[in-house]
Amino acid sequence: MEISAVCRPAREVGGDYYDFIRLGEGRLGVLVADVSGKGTSAAFYMAELKGLMLSLGQIYQSPKRLLMEANRILATSLDNRTFITMIYAVVDLEERTVTYVRAGHTPLIYLPANGHPPKTRVLIPDGLVVGLQLDGIEERFADLLEERTLPIAPGDLFVLFTDGITEAMNEEFDLFGEERFGRLLEEHGHLPSDALRDRILTDVEVFVGDADQHDDMTVVLLRIDDSPSGPDTDATRP
Repeated sequence: MEISAVCRPAREVGGDYYDFIRLGEGRLGVLVADVSGKGTSAAFYMAELKGLMLSLGQIYQSPKRLLMEANRILATSLDNRTFITMIYAVVDLEERTVTYVRAGHTPLIYLPANGHPPKTRVLIPDGLVVGLQLDGIEERFADLLEERTLPIAPGDLFVLFTDGITEAMNEEFDLFGEERFGRLLEEHGHLPSDALRDRILTDVEVFVGDADQHDDMTVVLLRIDDSPSGPDTDATRP
């Protein structure tokens, strides 16, 4: 599996976070999350989330079970103005599947290798944000969190990202948007993952021009290959 990722921070300290969790036996967990707010508090909660997910990832094989437990723990530690959106996927290279959940986050974009012409699919399973402190929210979070599994094939591309990509705004107050992002992936999805990563950032930067950006931009690209072994990564953290 070929992986490329980047987090481009905004001027303020933000709350975007991505990580990879090696689960053994040809399985890899991939996480992209966005902590609400800015500044040191968002950075603190991001660090807490990192430690928690790395720990829970070794215990819970199911992405849904993992996020249910993460939500239970984080709801007791986040302040009542903070929540976290996230998407978590487990790629199983032996079973040739990807299993994923989404907690109030931007969708997972899937570009199948066999599409002629290439056509993206936007995958939006149900799920509430993590960390809400409301009566009965733990049960409601579990009831609404939808886990899905897809078969994978060599050449398939999966894109996880934060809303800093699609909500990037130019000086005319136009958003980059999911439709424009999808077209970009369809036109350039054949590129190697690191080149595609750079193309995404370049296109967003050209679109926004001189307009100030106030949100981090994070994107993770996963391209499936024939290898049953672990991934090759080209990941750039802030």
